[in-house]
Amino acid sequence: MTTIRQLIQTSPARANELFAKLVDTSENAVKTRERLFADLKEELELLASLEEQHLFPVLRKHKDLKDLVREALNDNKATRKLLTELDHTPKESEEFATRVAELRRVFQQHVRDDKKELLPAVLKALSDEEAEAVVERIEAEKAEIEEAKRAEAEERRAEARREREKAEAEQARIEAAERAEAEERRAAARREREEAKRVQQAAEVVVNTAWAAPKAAQQTAKSAQEVAQTSVSTVVEVAQRTTDQVTEVFGAARQRTQELTKRATENLQVVTQSSAILARGIQEASGECLEMVQERMQKNLDGVNALVRCRSLPEFLAVQSSLLRDNLELTLANSRRIAEFSTRVAETAARAATAEANRAA
Repeated sequence: MTTIRQLIQTSPARANELFAKLVDTSENAVKTRERLFADLKEELELLASLEEQHLFPVLRKHKDLKDLVREALNDNKATRKLLTELDHTPKESEEFATRVAELRRVFQQHVRDDKKELLPAVLKALSDEEAEAVVERIEAEKAEIEEAKRAEAEERRAEARREREKAEAEQARIEAAERAEAEERRAAARREREEAKRVQQAAEVVVNTAWAAPKAAQQTAKSAQEVAQTSVSTVVEVAQRTTDQVTEVFGAARQRTQELTKRATENLQVVTQSSAILARGIQEASGECLEMVQERMQKNLDGVNALVRCRSLPEFLAVQSSLLRDNLELTLANSRRIAEFSTRVAETAARAATAEANRAA
């Protein structure tokens, strides 16, 4: 167990160590000076507090030790004053080093006085039981203070750990948010590419439709012309074949043959006249078809220009729908025009053939 002698002699050890480290610091080591001075201040205040709470009250009971107690209290008071001054002194200044040296001299003188005067007086005045009780109280409070320091240090470490974990969690959240944002940007870019691709495909469809429609109309007109020409050729061929057959069958009956030949010739004239009417109709139909093709091409070019000016997919789709609807309506209208024109040509040819037949009769 620690004795009162050991307690008084060993108590200043840690303070002397901190003094040595603090004196060796330079003016540039501000953070180190602040840390060492805080530790030194805590240690000196602890030593003074332990003396004043546990040793001096016992010594005051002895009249011959009152003067020593008063001097020790004055030393503690001087120490606290210097500590306060140092606390307000800039740590990078020369004045700080000077005040530290002064505080060190005061403390070391106090330690020498304790060993030279206080310790002998305590050993002489206090009984073993009193001295042991003083030591126990001081040791108990030291242990309590150390435990409080350890608990405080553990709490600081726990707080630092919580802050670190919180920072790590926040960093993880930020990284996750950044990854999600990056993925969203990639998805948005992918959607934009797909939308652009759909727009391009739709534009290609519309352009192909725009160019295919005039071509189809031209093909239709060409087919109608070929059908009409074929019909005329067929009529002429049938008439000629009929004449040949009649001549061949009735070769013996000349008069009858001549009559039939005359009628066949008249029929051929009727057919020829009808063919002429059909030919004119075909020529007019070709012009009508060419006009319809030009009209369709102009509408399609206007539609393509409108598609090119589109700035969004909804606008593009609306223009595309309008263009397709216009093409469909134009196709139906052109079909009606062709049917009506063909009907008029056929009726005209029929009336001409009937009139010619009546005149021949």
